[in-house]
Amino acid sequence: MHEFLINLSSIIPLAHIAFASFTLLIAYSVFGLTGFGSSITAIPFLILVLPLHTAVSVMLLFDLVVCTVLNSREWRNINKTELKRLLPYLLVGAVVGISLLVHAPKKPLFFLLGAFILLMFVWSNFINKKAYKISPRLAAPLGFIGGMFTTLFGTGGPLYTIYLNGRIDDKKILRSTLGTLIGTTALIRLCMFLVTGLLLDPHIYVIAAILFPSALAGFFLGSRLHEKISSVTAKKLVWAILLLGGISAIVKGL
Repeated sequence: MHEFLINLSSIIPLAHIAFASFTLLIAYSVFGLTGFGSSITAIPFLILVLPLHTAVSVMLLFDLVVCTVLNSREWRNINKTELKRLLPYLLVGAVVGISLLVHAPKKPLFFLLGAFILLMFVWSNFINKKAYKISPRLAAPLGFIGGMFTTLFGTGGPLYTIYLNGRIDDKKILRSTLGTLIGTTALIRLCMFLVTGLLLDPHIYVIAAILFPSALAGFFLGSRLHEKISSVTAKKLVWAILLLGGISAIVKGL
């Protein structure tokens, strides 16, 4: 056991494992509580102890598992028209995002992530106060930017939600379409990460295996809290965590 810990600490310090485990416990509690938000909650904190490409790759593996489990029964209710509108622009944005992830300096990316989270905070808490209708023309910019942020940080979900929420009235169809889209983007990211070699590092799978129990525990904890915490309280809690994460990402990017 002692030898295992020594070998493990050569890959990632034990203190970093503890911090990342706690981060994933919180992030997947948010997911279990709200049905979204694991990556945008986790990534700003994971990048404090893991390289950006490692953090994004680990979250991708977790997202694939979660999306497979949760979306297996909901594919019949999707709005295919809106998916077809978004996907071409999303793919172009994903290519740009993976190029930035591989080649761009990391500090500006950290700052970009923090600024994105703060913009989402302002949108959700001060602008988006009532029902709205979105033009299908916005599929292009929102799909492109969403695709870019999806491959960069795994955080394109809020932009897809803004677009689809303004296009689909039926909440069941909205949830199914959004879930299918997020699952599809996870598969796109998987292909791109394999092609670029980001998922070929065996250390990523070791780290993911160590952290997965915390993510799983968080998911079940959030699912239980879902029935005990009001939606208003849950929203305040989630945005408090995201605000802290956004600020920490900006500070790391300075």
